[in-house]
Amino acid sequence: MDSSAKRQKSNLGSALRKPPGPDYEKGVRYWDNIDATVDGVLGGFGNGPVPHVEQLSSRLLLLSLLPQLHTFPSPLTPLPPSPAPHRRTVLDVGAGIGRVTRHVLLPLFDDVVLVEPVSKFVSEAHRAAAAGEWRDLPRAGKQPETEEGTEQWKEAQRRVEESQAGRGKRVWFVRGGLQGFDPRLPAKAGDDLGVVGDAKVGEGSELGDADASVVYDTIWCQWCLGHMTHADLVTFLRRSRAALRGSSGDASMSEASDGGYDSLIFVKENVCEDGPDGKAVEFLDEEDSSLTRSNGKWLEVFKEAGLEVIKEEVQEGMPDELFMVKTWALR
Repeated sequence: MDSSAKRQKSNLGSALRKPPGPDYEKGVRYWDNIDATVDGVLGGFGNGPVPHVEQLSSRLLLLSLLPQLHTFPSPLTPLPPSPAPHRRTVLDVGAGIGRVTRHVLLPLFDDVVLVEPVSKFVSEAHRAAAAGEWRDLPRAGKQPETEEGTEQWKEAQRRVEESQAGRGKRVWFVRGGLQGFDPRLPAKAGDDLGVVGDAKVGEGSELGDADASVVYDTIWCQWCLGHMTHADLVTFLRRSRAALRGSSGDASMSEASDGGYDSLIFVKENVCEDGPDGKAVEFLDEEDSSLTRSNGKWLEVFKEAGLEVIKEEVQEGMPDELFMVKTWALR
């Protein structure tokens, strides 16, 4: 649902008593009344620096912990690793209109499974991707007659040719919520909108097959887990851990040879203050029926789900009136 930029609210009163759990259907109804635009899903902060700042931070964090995602020399990886035999796959849940997939995940991964419960949001994401509006899923179409249109067409054609020379990119669009969701079978509990893009090379060509199990190199959860109860969230995170590449053995649970990690879960969410004496708390926003959890509450969730915090990072550059945004890398 991408319930992203949220202004701070006093949480002391509701945090001192156990708040009611979020109402999933009420949350969907709230987002049904929000415009399917970047400004809409970012709560009115989509036209300033917020999306660019937070997208860049997310990409840098991914590259710092998963250096195998680098495709060209950089200070982090002077000698980028050879492409993996499998297609690097990432799950983006509560993906909204696909902003994070489009600008953060798709440039780094071969395949993305995009899951979003709000019909208007996931439909807009699918439309934009299929129309060639996403840079990494280019479409050229027929050459227009105007000079301005021709220049844009030439750039699109160049990107198409560039894409055809590489491994190819794909996004599988699924409409569905996370309550009862199994990442390994993403279309089983939702509506399959189909795959946009093509795979040129790499193992994993079954993407889009509802009966085939999907394995992930990364699972990305941003600004959506507040719509889940504690029990549902713990269950989802346990299933996510089981869906990581190598989770049945020790491969993904150890450091990779390049100093990074083979597979990780990332959670990027709003964080409120802990209660008196450092008590872990959460409080319910009645408007969109979502929980804002304190740092201590998030750590309780991760521990119960059997996850280890590898790194945590506070998002810099956000407006002062918003809640702190924190990202945890987990395994």
